[in-house]
Amino acid sequence: MKPLEDYSLGERIIATAIICIIILLILAFIGWISGGWEAQGQYRIQSAMPGLPTSKWDSRMFALDRDAVDEAYKDQLKHLFSIWLKSGDAQAPERAIVGARNLRRAYIGVMEGIDKRERDAEQAK
Repeated sequence: MKPLEDYSLGERIIATAIICIIILLILAFIGWISGGWEAQGQYRIQSAMPGLPTSKWDSRMFALDRDAVDEAYKDQLKHLFSIWLKSGDAQAPERAIVGARNLRRAYIGVMEGIDKRERDAEQAK
């Protein structure tokens, strides 16, 4: 075996890459054998906030979450409309419509997330 100094830079880079790939494969194999990969996807949300234990106030917190999303939706829609009125340029209505579409999409996504958290909390009981 030649001393390390006798190898060219390209040979050293290839050897280092091979060693790194072998180490990663060994670590992946250990993770696969130990079952660590499957454990990552097996969690259940137990309360209004992921990772916290259930409490007697969870149903109230879900209602408050919904109220807060409703208020934020109304506030942002008012904001979009006031910008439209103050702007006065020809493209203001189109920007307000795009903003309202984005707001609607976000609202639906957040409400569906709250519903999912609530269903998961009910299943955990």
